[in-house]
Amino acid sequence: MSETSAKPTAARPASGPKQAASAGTSSGGTWAALRRFWPYVRPHRRWLWLGLVMIPVVAGVSALRPLLVKQAIDGDIATGSFLGLRFTAMLFLGAVMAEFFASAVQVYALQRVGYVTISDLRRAIFRHVLRLPARFYDKTPIGSLLSRSTSDIEALSETLAFGVFTILTDVAVILSIAAAMFVLDARLTLISLAVAPLLFILVRWFSSRLRALQLEIRKAQSVQSGYFAEQLAGVTVAQLFGREQATAAEYERLGGRYLRATKTANWYDASLYSLMDGISAMCVALLIYFAAPQLFPATPAATGVTLGLLFAFIDYLQRVFVPIREFSAKLATIQRAVASLERIYGLLDEPAEARSNPQDRDPLAGFTGGLEVEDLRFRYRPDAGEVLRGISFTIAPGEIVAVVGRTGSGKTSLGRILTRTYDDYHGHVRLQAAAGPVEVRDVVPDALRRHVLMVQQDVFLFNDDVAHNVSLGEPGLADDPARIEAALRTVQAADFVAARGGLGFVVGERGRNLSAGEAQLLAFARVAARSPTFLILDEATASVDSMTEHKVQAAIEELLRGRSVLVIAHRLSTVRRADKILVMQAGEVVEQGRHEDLLARGGVYAELYRMGFKEPEAKP
Repeated sequence: MSETSAKPTAARPASGPKQAASAGTSSGGTWAALRRFWPYVRPHRRWLWLGLVMIPVVAGVSALRPLLVKQAIDGDIATGSFLGLRFTAMLFLGAVMAEFFASAVQVYALQRVGYVTISDLRRAIFRHVLRLPARFYDKTPIGSLLSRSTSDIEALSETLAFGVFTILTDVAVILSIAAAMFVLDARLTLISLAVAPLLFILVRWFSSRLRALQLEIRKAQSVQSGYFAEQLAGVTVAQLFGREQATAAEYERLGGRYLRATKTANWYDASLYSLMDGISAMCVALLIYFAAPQLFPATPAATGVTLGLLFAFIDYLQRVFVPIREFSAKLATIQRAVASLERIYGLLDEPAEARSNPQDRDPLAGFTGGLEVEDLRFRYRPDAGEVLRGISFTIAPGEIVAVVGRTGSGKTSLGRILTRTYDDYHGHVRLQAAAGPVEVRDVVPDALRRHVLMVQQDVFLFNDDVAHNVSLGEPGLADDPARIEAALRTVQAADFVAARGGLGFVVGERGRNLSAGEAQLLAFARVAARSPTFLILDEATASVDSMTEHKVQAAIEELLRGRSVLVIAHRLSTVRRADKILVMQAGEVVEQGRHEDLLARGGVYAELYRMGFKEPEAKP
C-alpha cells in the first residue's frame, strides 16, 4: 500500500499573554523583552498607574530640597531673617514628609503590581507545561522546567519589585535635578555633567557584558538543577552501584560553570559600582575647582557664586549619582530578569496541545468503539527510523483485540497514537462516530480522551489520598464519593482501601504506601470512574503478582464489558479472552487471528508461546 502523508494539525494554545508579541526576545533587546511582558501587567494597571503618578512627585520634591537649603543659606541666614529661616525650615519639613509619603505609595503600588504579576505568570507557566505534548518532555529535563518556574521567576520578581520601575523614578529624579541645576547656573551644570558621555559608554559596555553573563548563569543553573533532580530520582541506583562519589564529582563539575559565570558577573558589577563612585567624586572635585574662584569677591573671576549655590550643586551631584551608582546593581538585576524572560518565553512559545471549548459540539458524539487503522506509519524523530510501518487493522464496537510481540516491536507506540500522546503520524487512524469516520489527529486531545483512555504499566500515584488519585480533581467526580467508591468496587479495590482507612488514606509519593498490585488497582479505578467507550491496556497487569491478577481478572471482565478494548499484553491470561490477536514484529503486523488458530499456524505467535508467553500456573 502506498504511504499517505498527512501533516498533523497545529496544536497552538488559545490566544493569551504568552502568545502576544512572539518575536524573538534576544534580537529586540532588554526593552523588547519587557514590552512583551506587558500583557501580564495589564490586568493590574490601576496600581501601576498609581505608582507611576507618584514618580514626578518624588522627583520634583527631591529636586526642591537643595533649593530650600540654598534659600536658607543665601537668603535667610545671609540677611538675618529669623522668621524667613523658620518658614524655610517648615517648607523643608513639608518637602521631606511629601517625599516620604509619595515614595511609600509608589513603592507599595509598584511592588504590588510586581508580585501579583509574577503570581499570574507562575500560574500561566504551570498551565502551559501541563498542556505540552509528550515530544517536549522527551527532550526537556524536568530539572530545567523546575529552574524556569523557580529561580527564573524569582529573578524576574526581584526585577519587577526593585528594578525596572525604580529605574523610571531614577530617570525622573535625574532629569528634574538636571533641570534645577541648569536654572541655577548653566555653566556649573555643564562642568558637572562633562563626564556624561563617559558614563554612557561605560553603562552600555557593562550592560552588554552583564546580559551575556546572566544568560550563561541561568543556563548553567538550569543544567545543574536538572542533574540534581535526575540524580535524586535515581538515588537508589547510585547507592546500589556505589556511584555516590562520581555523582557528587559530576555535580561539582556542573556547578563550576555556574560559579565561573557568577564570579565574572560579580566582578563586572563591582567594577561598575566602583567606577560610579570614582566618577561621582571627580565631578564634585571639578565643581569645587571651577567654582572656588567665584566665591571670593576680590578675585577677577567672581561672578556671584554663593555658598548656598555651591552647597546646592554638591547636594544635587550627590543626589544624581546615587541613582546612577545604584543603577549598576539594578542593571545586573534587569539583565538577570531579561535572561530569565528569554528562557521563560522559550518555554511559553512551545506549541501546546489544543483544548476544546465546552460549548463546542462533541466530534465523537455517537462513538461506539469502532476503529479503523490504515497504512499507519510513525517515527519519534524525523531522523529516526520508523517504529510503525504500514500497519492496518480494524476493531469492531465491543471487540477486544490483543497486541503481542517482543520488546521494541511497536506495541506501546500504537497505544500512544490512539490517545494522541503522539500525533504526527502518516496514514489513517479513524474512529467511527455517529456522523461518520473521524481522524484521530483531527480531534483535540481532551475531547478524544473523554472517549479513549489508557491504563499504563507504569502507574503514577500522587502524594494525596485515594479519592484524589481516582478522581484527579475532576469536577463532578471529585465531589461524588459514591461514584469513586463504586469504581473501587468494580475493580475489587474497595476492600483494601477500606482496610487502610477509606478514601482519605494518603498513598504516599508515587504510591509508596501501597503494593504494586494495589497501585495498579487504583489505576483501573480511574478508568472505571470515567467509563470510556474505548479502552487501551498497555501491559496493565504486568506489575501485578499472580494472586492479585486472579483477583482482578473478574473486575477487568466487568470493566471491559460492552467496550472496545486494545490490550497490549505479555500474559496469556489476558490474551486468551481477545476476539482477535495482532502479532507485531519490527513495527509490522505479521500475524492476526485467534489464539488457537495462531498456535496451529506455527508462526511467530507460536514461537512467542514456546519461549515463555504462557499463562502462570495456579498456586496450590
